[in-house]
Amino acid sequence: MYDLNLFPINSINGQQLVESTAFKATNPPKRAARGRTDDSLVLSFFLSNNARFSAEDQSSWLDGLIQEFYKTSGSVTSALHALIETLNLKMMERNLKSAKTGGATTGAINLAAVRRHSLYVVQSGAVHAYVLTQQGLQHFYDASQTDRGLGLSRSPSLRYYQADLGQGGYLIMTDNPPATWTEDQIFQGELPNLDQLRRRLLNQAPAEFRLDLVEITPGDGRITIAPPSLRKGQAEKELEAQPEFDEGSLPEDSSDDQLAVDTHSEMEEMVSDFVEPIDEQTTEVYPEETQEISSESTELVEDETIKTSELADEDLQIQDSHELKEEGAPTEVGSAPEKPIDATAVKPDDLVREATEESQSSDAPPSKQKVKASKEDLSERLEQVREQGLSGLSAFFDWWGKFREKVSQVIRDIVQRWSPGGTGSLPKLSRGMLLFIAITVPLIVVAIAVGVYLARGQTLQYEYYFDQAEVSAQNAINAEDPAIKRDFWVEAMSYLDQAESLRETDEVTLLRDQAEQAMDALDGAVRLIYRPAIIGSLYSGIRITRIISYGPDLYLLDAAEGRVIHALRGSQGYEVDAEFRCEVGSYTGGSVNALIDMVSLPINNPYQAHVMAVDAPGNLIFCGPGQEPVVQALPQTDNMTGEITRITYDGIYLYVLNPSAGNIFVYRPTNNQFVEMPTLYFEGEDLAEKPDLSQIVDLAVNGADLYLLRRDGLLVDCVSSGFADNPVTCTNPVDYIDGRAGKEEQVVAMPESDFLSVLYTSPPDPSISILDAGNADIYRFSLRFRLYQRLRSELGDYEVDLPTATAFTIGIDRFVFIAFGNQVFYAYIE
Repeated sequence: MYDLNLFPINSINGQQLVESTAFKATNPPKRAARGRTDDSLVLSFFLSNNARFSAEDQSSWLDGLIQEFYKTSGSVTSALHALIETLNLKMMERNLKSAKTGGATTGAINLAAVRRHSLYVVQSGAVHAYVLTQQGLQHFYDASQTDRGLGLSRSPSLRYYQADLGQGGYLIMTDNPPATWTEDQIFQGELPNLDQLRRRLLNQAPAEFRLDLVEITPGDGRITIAPPSLRKGQAEKELEAQPEFDEGSLPEDSSDDQLAVDTHSEMEEMVSDFVEPIDEQTTEVYPEETQEISSESTELVEDETIKTSELADEDLQIQDSHELKEEGAPTEVGSAPEKPIDATAVKPDDLVREATEESQSSDAPPSKQKVKASKEDLSERLEQVREQGLSGLSAFFDWWGKFREKVSQVIRDIVQRWSPGGTGSLPKLSRGMLLFIAITVPLIVVAIAVGVYLARGQTLQYEYYFDQAEVSAQNAINAEDPAIKRDFWVEAMSYLDQAESLRETDEVTLLRDQAEQAMDALDGAVRLIYRPAIIGSLYSGIRITRIISYGPDLYLLDAAEGRVIHALRGSQGYEVDAEFRCEVGSYTGGSVNALIDMVSLPINNPYQAHVMAVDAPGNLIFCGPGQEPVVQALPQTDNMTGEITRITYDGIYLYVLNPSAGNIFVYRPTNNQFVEMPTLYFEGEDLAEKPDLSQIVDLAVNGADLYLLRRDGLLVDCVSSGFADNPVTCTNPVDYIDGRAGKEEQVVAMPESDFLSVLYTSPPDPSISILDAGNADIYRFSLRFRLYQRLRSELGDYEVDLPTATAFTIGIDRFVFIAFGNQVFYAYIE
């Protein structure tokens, strides 16, 4: 465990130091959610305009985030993600409320969680975080400078980072770092003490400057805040000792420039973003903000409401508004006189939902009565939706009849004016004119009907599908049988898909998250939050089919070009090494064609290479960073016809899969050179017992065990006995047994999908992993073929061009890499 010592410094005009209410840290409470009992949380919040948000508001928001964090189960990154989503919604609502009085206020936040020896950092907005440890200084920030901050859009931009704390260090957070904060100036080859670090941080600090510093030391989990007098006195002395602030010392692209927002353009964007959700009542309103949002949001959409509510009964509006007052709906003190509330803006469903929640919180009847009551409430809500739809349709047809009568009268008047005999007689129209009228009038009618449907019909459809999804979700919660639970959740997801096709709303997103979490729990699955691994992007024509994680190096096999790509890890991700060569061409020892597979090599190989790749004819190429490749041709027997498709290597034997030759060729190196003729893995085996090698898509080795992956996702386990009379025995296929909680000893049925790769992971976490490419899921089995983990992919806002995964690997450091064509992502298994 670690002790956290907080040192908040807030400089105003380079002189006065004041307290910071937007910098907090806390330890887990006694009753924390599963997965949160070992997490310490640090929050550092910044606003572009502090005057519009009181210190009490900021402190209250952070306290709410802390409570939400320790109530949220799951991975650390997903919990931190949820906090930023919550804070972003609060800021959006507050910006909407004050839209008429000024420009929008943007926010930025650093969230850090200390868990065991790791520090997890999630950022949103123009903020910077520095982690200083014995290994050096790491700088986390938005290098692209495209993050607009919190409070402006529904989907905030998030960045994820992780650092190893080891024996402790420092976490430094600010929104405006001086240009002197570099590794040479701050680290200087060794970890500084607190006084040294403070002097280096305040060197050439700007006049308006806020620094949130956390000292992380091994301890028993205590959190302390330095006394204000101590911070103020020491910082003032150090600021007095500094040279006068020079604006030229700061970089040109300062944080203030990044946060500058033009008021007029921001207001236009906010209105386009927020008016529609408020009009349709799809934006989630938090209880503490309801009083402020209700009156202002009604004013914002007042004009639009008057235009779109001509079919609604005015008496019904007044009656609904009186009913809301009688039910105790909050109203803003000192607001303008109340206006009639549009029936489309406040729905009877909301009153039913509030009444249901109050009755459930006040009384606690037996569980059976709860289930019955909830079903009755849901039935009433659906009935009200149907009644509302019928009344709307009735009003529409009434209006349509009057409109058609008026149109007919106008046409008769026009035709009479064409008549040569005056208004008392009708002309005889030609067949062409009659045909034109017969075609045009129905088209006009259809166009008007479609417009009305798009305006009101889609809203009713959306509400129907969403209410059906809520009914299915409630049934899933009430069900006890896991199979029935899953069926109801699948049904809820189907309704949500239909509702989302009509309108994307926050309530759909929240219910979908709830459904996904419930299905993950039923499936015993762990959802991995992936983020891009490569800085920038790879060429769209690249197709990654094999990944090797080799310490800080990442090797990617591009099957499209038949080459190996090398990337080196940095503070912001993996950067492609443009000087690395491992591709088609002539080198020392020979030439190679397009490469089809690769394996990692032990570090003591004679070429000091990291990877060994092979082409289809059987030429090996040894590649490493900063060196010229070396080529060696594999010795071939007379019966070695066809092409090689896959290889695997355990440091002793090289296994070469050649389906055309109907066998696996085994090479044993001599002095780390493959010069001896191969042996046949299935030599002397009964053809009836040998697996069909044409169905094998990948292979992996673990000592005497050779794992062959079939296209259907099943494994063939072949064991070398070493006896001449029975050298190899195979189990084709092995039986997968479930070992997940609640599913023990059940037989696992692999889904219908594309299975591309199998991976053996060595100790300390030995396992056999299989990639389900169609769903981008990874199944992890023990060495006895017991399924104990299913890793699901969560890409968040990142879009992939290829819907199926093409490669994966799991490193010994528990980092997972997965590729979708030319896009590579990574995540951490907690």
